[in-house]
Amino acid sequence: MLTSPSLGALNKVIISTVDGFLIPALPDMFSMYGIRNIGSALRQWSKEFKTIYGLISDDKRKKFPEKFVRFLGYTIYNAKKYTGATPWDLALAHYNYAQQIPLTIEKYISPEVRNHLSQDQASSPIGLTSVMHSHNTMPNMAQKYKHPIWQIPSLQNLHPDDRPTVLGNRAVYEATRQKYLEFANSFLERVNTLN
Repeated sequence: MLTSPSLGALNKVIISTVDGFLIPALPDMFSMYGIRNIGSALRQWSKEFKTIYGLISDDKRKKFPEKFVRFLGYTIYNAKKYTGATPWDLALAHYNYAQQIPLTIEKYISPEVRNHLSQDQASSPIGLTSVMHSHNTMPNMAQKYKHPIWQIPSLQNLHPDDRPTVLGNRAVYEATRQKYLEFANSFLERVNTLN
């Protein structure tokens, strides 16, 4: 389930009662603040969860998850690609922020909600660079034609105004399928750590 970035009552209930969550992060200072805020909220919610769990009857306790929500990791998205500039092919400004994300997570996300992950999983983005770089107008085109990015219709089925964009980027569009599979497999590896 995808939630908004707010920490209001609805998201509190959702996040507190699911098995795991991930943090999508832009490589910028606002994501660092967001990680700090979710970490603070999780500590408070965990205390409330434990208090309620200890006070309710066994019958009602069966309706609650056995464990408090756990962190599955983070993903970096919409970052500017700059081939060869940094180890993740990011523009230097984005790379500098991306490198701060694991440190911010370690500082603000409680170990009790992330200790099921290996050190490598906790410090690396889900799918590594698979969905990290900007897709430019690809998501908009996919939404317009109601297809995944890699299944944009053939040129004869496109609006004439869209043909130049798709023609010049057809190989890039089609390559996104493998990238999303890499991301999904990495995500499922982390989900399996919840067992």
